[in-house]
Amino acid sequence: MTAHGSSPGTDEPEIANTTSTTTGRRRRPPAARRPGVRARRRHRVAADRPAAPGSALPGEAPVHAPGVGLTERHRVDLGLVGLSLLTPPEPPAGPEPDGRYADALPRTWRLVFAPRGPLFLGHDQQRVLLESSGVMLWQPGESLRLRAGAPAGPDPVRALVLHLPEAALSLPGEVLREVSGRPVPTGSGPAALLASFVYGLAAHAPSAEARHAAWWGTAAVDLATAFLDSETAVLRGGTEPPPATARPAPSATDVLLRDIKTYIEHHLHDPDLSLTSIAAANHISLRYLHHLFQRDGRTVGAFLRERRLEHCRADLSDPAEAQRSVCEIARRWGFRDPAVFNRTFKSAYGVTPGRYREQRLQW
Repeated sequence: MTAHGSSPGTDEPEIANTTSTTTGRRRRPPAARRPGVRARRRHRVAADRPAAPGSALPGEAPVHAPGVGLTERHRVDLGLVGLSLLTPPEPPAGPEPDGRYADALPRTWRLVFAPRGPLFLGHDQQRVLLESSGVMLWQPGESLRLRAGAPAGPDPVRALVLHLPEAALSLPGEVLREVSGRPVPTGSGPAALLASFVYGLAAHAPSAEARHAAWWGTAAVDLATAFLDSETAVLRGGTEPPPATARPAPSATDVLLRDIKTYIEHHLHDPDLSLTSIAAANHISLRYLHHLFQRDGRTVGAFLRERRLEHCRADLSDPAEAQRSVCEIARRWGFRDPAVFNRTFKSAYGVTPGRYREQRLQW
């Protein structure tokens, strides 16, 4: 399993040169700039306030090894899903903005857990209190803004965020929207099972073998789906969602498509990964592979490109990867040609990789 990271970069048109000179300005070393950035933005950047070593979640071992903090910019990838541990900013003395920990991703739902201390989610006019040991679903397309409430003890308030792509969830969007924005205690039932599993992931996933990650991600999706389905039933006063909105159990075709996506996730680093090799590895024809992804609403190539870009984007945002150039990060996730990666990234996110990295560290 890899840990993602970043360092400042320039807004150059090509990614092969990420260190200095297209602007002609002399840049100070990152170590010289970090204290100033930290002082100016102490209420906004989670990576500047890593979790204290040896400080564990309820009933769990320490979340990270000495010197390595699992923060929003240093998250764990679990196949199609991701997990971040955040230390939200405390209430400032003045009217500073809340800490914004994630972009408004249009196709990603997020389950926010409060394993230690209360959290406030949202803006001043629409702020929701999530009590300690609670969980809440956050909608796609909305930036996740967090602020810590008053801690019950000496340990800092923490937040765990499980990132769930919309395509991975078997519940319709209209059902998920009914549940979103509602705090739920995790003392019993499906919520307790889900929270216990997620806390365990935070404690053990960072040091686990990469080959286990996708399986744990699949388990997280299944437990999250069970929890969200049970909450929908509670809201509607019954035991099941109405047949009109409930989806049937996954078919053999659905399972095959999920297995193929998992295979792709495990081989994103391979620049020779192709539609032909994907089909052959899963013992199906190229035509049937295209057919499966047509049902998913996008092409195989689009899914492959999206997943590679998301991993690159996570690495560019992570201080733990500060020593890797943008070019190295691109190659790490299967982009052989730096110029092609540069154009593809800018087309998807509106800025060059170097500029994106710089913006995230100045956030």
